[in-house]
Amino acid sequence: MVFLLPACGGKTPPVKYYTLNTLPVTQQENPGAVLGEDIAVGVGPVDFPKFLDRPQIVTRKGQNRVEVSEFHRWAGSFPGDFSRVLARNISTLLPSNRVEIYPWADTFSPIYQVKLEVEQFDGQLGERVLLKVTWSLVDQEGKNDLVVQKSLIEESVSSEDYDGLVEAKNNALGSLSQAIVDEIRKLRQ
Repeated sequence: MVFLLPACGGKTPPVKYYTLNTLPVTQQENPGAVLGEDIAVGVGPVDFPKFLDRPQIVTRKGQNRVEVSEFHRWAGSFPGDFSRVLARNISTLLPSNRVEIYPWADTFSPIYQVKLEVEQFDGQLGERVLLKVTWSLVDQEGKNDLVVQKSLIEESVSSEDYDGLVEAKNNALGSLSQAIVDEIRKLRQ
């Protein structure tokens, strides 16, 4: 038995860490003609399913089966990263320097609050990422839904590895950010 242990003890692959990224500032549309003011937007709360709220990256292996990778992980909290990137994307696309993540300070009073319930945000390596989310824009008092949307965003994964999967997740989050900003613009007109 002692002689077999070295043969079984191969090298463990190193853990790789990933993070979501914001849209490049060049994504910003004509800033002077957008809204004409620096509006305040609050992002959150964001509800995530428990199977996604973990450090490991989750991929879909079938309609009812997922795989949790021990060697490909999020560098921080996945729901926290999602909220941070969404807020920054909204700030870039509006543009506004007054976009905060829930819970915000008592001194911050958003004109619009974006509430989100993520149902699915996973994908298959080399295939696609699917973001299924219900979101609403709520008024300044936080009592009335001004807009309620269900978004189903599908992005192709450009490669068979986790880099391609995370890139597709970034693209899906960018599309969601754009949809939210489009609704804010409609409300402002």
